[in-house]
Amino acid sequence: MNKTAIFDSAIELLIVDDSRQKANKCASNLKNAGFAVHLKRIDTRGSHLEEALNSHFDIALFATSETGISVEDAMALFSQKAADLPVIILTRENSNIDFAPFIGTSVRDLIPADNEDHLKLAIIRELRNLTVNKQLAKAQHSLKEAESRCTSLIDSSKAAIAYVHEGMHVRANPAYLQLFGCTDTEEIEGLPILELIAPSHLSAFKKLLRGLSQDNSQSTTSEIECLRSNGETFAATLETSEASIDGEPCTQVTIHDCSIQKELEEKLYLLSNKDIHTNLYNRPYFFEKLKAAIDISQDNGPDATLFYIMLDNFQEIRNTSGVVVTDTILKEVGEVLEPLAGEKDILAHFGDHTFTLLTAALQPEDSKALASLICSTIGNHAFSMNAQFISPTCSIGITSTAPEISSAQDMLNLAYHSCETARQNGGDQFAIAVPTECEDEIQDNETDLEQLIEHALSHNKFRLVYQPIVSLQGDTHENYSVFVRLLDGNNEEIQPPYFLKQAEQLGKMAEIDRWVIHNAIAELSTQRKMGRKVNFFLNLSADALNDDGLLLWICDALREFTAKGPWVTFQVSDKNARENLAATQLLAEGLQKIKCPLAIDHFGKSDDPMKLFDLLPIKYIKFAPDFMHDLANNQEKQDTLNTINKLAHSFGIKTVATGVEDASSLAILWTIGINYIRGYFLQEPSHSFDYDFNHH
Repeated sequence: MNKTAIFDSAIELLIVDDSRQKANKCASNLKNAGFAVHLKRIDTRGSHLEEALNSHFDIALFATSETGISVEDAMALFSQKAADLPVIILTRENSNIDFAPFIGTSVRDLIPADNEDHLKLAIIRELRNLTVNKQLAKAQHSLKEAESRCTSLIDSSKAAIAYVHEGMHVRANPAYLQLFGCTDTEEIEGLPILELIAPSHLSAFKKLLRGLSQDNSQSTTSEIECLRSNGETFAATLETSEASIDGEPCTQVTIHDCSIQKELEEKLYLLSNKDIHTNLYNRPYFFEKLKAAIDISQDNGPDATLFYIMLDNFQEIRNTSGVVVTDTILKEVGEVLEPLAGEKDILAHFGDHTFTLLTAALQPEDSKALASLICSTIGNHAFSMNAQFISPTCSIGITSTAPEISSAQDMLNLAYHSCETARQNGGDQFAIAVPTECEDEIQDNETDLEQLIEHALSHNKFRLVYQPIVSLQGDTHENYSVFVRLLDGNNEEIQPPYFLKQAEQLGKMAEIDRWVIHNAIAELSTQRKMGRKVNFFLNLSADALNDDGLLLWICDALREFTAKGPWVTFQVSDKNARENLAATQLLAEGLQKIKCPLAIDHFGKSDDPMKLFDLLPIKYIKFAPDFMHDLANNQEKQDTLNTINKLAHSFGIKTVATGVEDASSLAILWTIGINYIRGYFLQEPSHSFDYDFNHH
């Protein structure tokens, strides 16, 4: 017999018996049967029993005695001091005790003291009953807590929820009262729900109620016209489901005001497409519009012109005046640019100190005129806080759609290179990129990049930026992805797409990774000493995976800055991990020993995405950003994410959605059970650690 199925802890056993030997034998029999027993024995004198009953016991055995307390007095004492304690009376030979007086008390059995088998079975029975009673009490307590939480959640819910029995309101939450213009629950309790339905929809609603009376278990959703207390009607969605109040069956009714829903959808649209600092369009929205413009151009539709606008001395202003001032500058630059954009133009805050403008195709002279106007307007603008900084100027790169440009990134690259040319020539000017004539220019830029990368490695001319990784499951740890920026001769940041490919071709990625690791761990240690529970995710390139000295470099950096391994998660792209599997396994084994977690980035796009689960000690997978594009409307992507997410969780792996750029994806990711999210919707990579993880 499995004793753990009966009782999961040591038995607190009270034996009232003048014979120590008999008590010990009883306890020994139970131990031999596989039970852990804590024995307390007392003799049958009443004073000893009363004192003992001040302690907790699971079961009591009372052996009758000619000299001690009587059975009747003892049971009265049990009823007074421990009414719920099950008692088994052990009778002497020829004892004639009537059980009838003990019916309804805590006495469970009368057993001859020498019948050990019967006694053992009775004790096991009582222990089983005791366990069941404990489980029942625990379940009842949990149910009560759940009902209380449910009531609290419903009362605090912004959704309008009511409970209806036989067509009458029995309860409604504050949101429901507010929706219908009621000020007190007494106004709604006992009110027929029909009185809240517009006359034109009464017939359809009565039909719905009749259907619910026949089958209340079926949930329904209906479009209906409702009526407020002031006579105003509004379109609503009404959802019904089976419920109960105080044990009585009823119907839960949830009403969504469609006019409010429309307003929320408009706000969500703005949130997902607008930059919160400047109120201009954001990077993801602009990029989609640019891709659409190129597609239209490729299909012989109208062409478009792109202006890539970068503030020249922004980094100098930030270093001398701080983040608050630079945020104000960005907002004012946006306000300056808005009147210069046409009604159908797309103006965006594209990056840290970069703006982009997409217009209908302009002739070269018109492009030059607009670029000159932008430069002069920004250069001459009287900024509100200009006493605290040198007024900014801007450089502009201009390009137009053409057959030679096959992608949005290609067009951005051309505009960026032209902007860099203008900036390197002194700034506060513009340059036009012509796709068929810019190969030499791009080659020159690549040569400049080679020199910049070499210079940055020898003169510490890289900079780190940080993007928050935020939990959807309530984890408030401050997790950040760490990215690297290359600084040019003016200490302006060059974005990764423009220098990492060149660094890879030069074979410099392992050196850059070492720089990032050393400086990131230094910053991490500083943040930790300031009391922040910051954790970093650091990228490792393919070159780093094959760097035999990398693990030792990591260990030395952790030791130098008194940092701990669990604070740093190293992430490898899915592609690089597969192509360098042996090197990845070897490095992962070393990282495990120093307790650094491993993450796989850009996950889920290979033919066999789960193959790595069995081969590497993975703690996190970061889904490829491609999954986020149009996620709300792509059921196949949702199903794929759901499948991989469940399997990852079964391996104990946590999941991160990257590239989250809009609000519509959040509900889907939360429903799927994704652990964390990262993307421009939350915050673009920043130099500071100002994201409020607790507020989220």
